[in-house]
Amino acid sequence: MAENKLPVFFRFRIWWHLLFWVVIFVVYWLISAGYQDRYVQEFYMNLIILPARIIGTYLMIYLILPQATRKKNFILFGILLLIHFVGYGFLIYVSYYVTNPIPEIYDFRAHPLFNFPKILIKAVSDYALPLLASAIVIFKEWYLDELENKKLAEEKVAAELSFLKSQVHPHFLFNTLNNLYALTLIKSDKTPDIVLKLSDLLDYMIYNSNEEFVSLAKELEILEGYIELEKMRYNERLNLQFTVKGEIDGHRIAPLILLPFIENSFKHGASKDRTNPLIRIELVIDPGFLTLKVINTIPSDKTEDDSVARGIGLKNVKRRLELIYPGEHDLKIIPGEKQFEVRLKIFWK
Repeated sequence: MAENKLPVFFRFRIWWHLLFWVVIFVVYWLISAGYQDRYVQEFYMNLIILPARIIGTYLMIYLILPQATRKKNFILFGILLLIHFVGYGFLIYVSYYVTNPIPEIYDFRAHPLFNFPKILIKAVSDYALPLLASAIVIFKEWYLDELENKKLAEEKVAAELSFLKSQVHPHFLFNTLNNLYALTLIKSDKTPDIVLKLSDLLDYMIYNSNEEFVSLAKELEILEGYIELEKMRYNERLNLQFTVKGEIDGHRIAPLILLPFIENSFKHGASKDRTNPLIRIELVIDPGFLTLKVINTIPSDKTEDDSVARGIGLKNVKRRLELIYPGEHDLKIIPGEKQFEVRLKIFWK
């Protein structure tokens, strides 16, 4: 059975309606009886008027109000509202006039049944009730619309995040398999180690990346594993500097949110530079936020297609940051002639 997500005050409609009318009856009774100390007489009188109040109120909220709130037919709503105002006053007046059990207090029989001024007086004095009920209905419909819009927005974000996460796997796998293929061509002794580390990375991606947040320690372990894979590939040709500062324990982060920046530095920097590429990765953990700085050199003979800013991984992770850390991150991508720099700050949730 599907769980009802509505707040409790929007469930059990019959009982809430019953409670509403009990409260209305008691309030009208005590107010009208309190001035003259006529509790018994006013109890009977308000009990007699109650059906007219119920009929008039439900006609308002179920027949007239929807013309404005749902159908947006404001002209018809205005006409019906005027008719209802007069008709409601007539119902209240008739309840007094025809069934009045205490004529010595409410001497309506001295007036004709269709006494229009008296009807208007009764409408004005009692019309706060259907207006109150209408306000409650309008608030309820607005609140339910907000809940529905929020639910749809959350479902859209969840679907988009799921799609973006699904892109991480093939994108990363494609790049790493390319690296592995290059090593197999030269029959490198490092191939078994790379396969083992790749297996660990894929295990993490399959079984941990679907979580909303993971421990920062585990995420750094994956980053270190990926960097080790790349170091095996480039040997001494690569000048790699990787530093981590700060207290790691106790922090959680969205999975695979840092990896694309590091991956792109290798893909668009080191792999394109046949001389002595430099990659500097600095990760600083502060009590309130995490800072990542990634700098990689750019080969002098780079082409437009080599632009790191065009990478699928970066576009992907930018959108993920917007969805997971809205207003809680700062990303700066600084392209240059000789080096490319990424600065990312993520505030802890």
